[in-house]
Parts: sequence; structure tokens; C-alpha cells
Amino acid sequence: MLTKLKEPPSTAFLHLEGDAPSKREILRHALHLFVRDGLCETSIRDIARASGFTNPALYKFFESKEAVALHLFERCYLRIVSAVRGSQKRQDFATDLGALVEVCARLIDENLEAVLFVNDTLRHFWPKVSRGVRQHSLVGELRALIQLGKQTRAVPGALDGDLAVAMVLGTMGQIARMAYFDEIERPLTARLPELRLLFRRTLQEKPS
Repeated sequence: MLTKLKEPPSTAFLHLEGDAPSKREILRHALHLFVRDGLCETSIRDIARASGFTNPALYKFFESKEAVALHLFERCYLRIVSAVRGSQKRQDFATDLGALVEVCARLIDENLEAVLFVNDTLRHFWPKVSRGVRQHSLVGELRALIQLGKQTRAVPGALDGDLAVAMVLGTMGQIARMAYFDEIERPLTARLPELRLLFRRTLQEKPS
């Protein structure tokens, strides 16, 4: 359970056109509480109190706390996948890897709570997401990148693709956690050369 960030960040990352201002505030504060206090420890009353609305106001948009959390998960997950997909041109491995590192660094710098929430609740929510969300796979995007590397011989053929995907996701997840606790120098976008070097060496070095 994370225990930092006293004030929820104001971000357009969660917003969709047509969202009522009250819904935006509910989602913003709910995300903050879920990350700071934990999913189980946060109640619908906590969200109402933090966002400045009554319980009935929340029920106007969501039937339960679980519905709020699932809605947040799907919205954050799709935004993250969209950002990653938009960075990939599928022509040159080195270019795509560098673009992936940059977009992940920007996501952590600008939308840290969303990244942490998706990373830490994926196991809980993935079985519950809609069929439409399932069609957008972050793992699939990374697998395609590794496959491109193998096809162009930029990545050793002996490298296990699934383990490579796990390494990328695991490393970025841990970087996000360290960023949350100010245990890593930020902004990460100021450290892109060393981050790119880290991932390039990990993925392109031949297994011994």
C-alpha cells in the first residue's frame, strides 16, 4: 500500500469529452485515494468526502466503489496503451525502443498515479474488463516490438520474447514506484539517454 501524495494532481489524462465536472472530480480523487490508501481500504464515503460530493452524487455516475475503480482502470489502461501504440512505427527497432522509453518516461512524469494504479491492480481488474478493452493489449504491443527486433536481428533470436516483455514492464513498474517515493531522480524525461541505454543493453545483449 502506498502512502504519499497529499493532494491529487490535476490532470486531463482521466478526462473524456462530455464528462460532467463533478464526475471529473470524483474520478480524480478516487484515483488518488486508491493509489495512496489502497483499493480495499478506500470506501465510497472516503471518495465522496474527498471530492466534496455526497454519496448519492457518486451513485449518480457509479453503482459502487468497484464500478468507480473498474471505470478508472479501463480509462487509464486505454490511455496508456494508446500512448505506447502511438509511439511505435514498426519499421526500425532502435527507433521504436527509444520512442517506447520516452513515452513511458513521460507517462510516469505526468501521470504517475494512473501508471501506478494500472500496474498494481492489473491482476484484479483484467478478468473484469470489457471485451473492447481486451482488444487493446499492452503486452501485445511490447511483443510486437520484440518480434521486430528479432526479425531485423537487432535482438538476439535466443532471447525469450515473453521474458523480455516481463523485463520491460517490470522495470518500468519499479521505476514508477521509486518515483512515487522520490527515490529516483526526476523528471525521467531528462534522463532519456541513460534509460534508452539501459533497455538497449538489456534487450540487445546476446545471452551467454
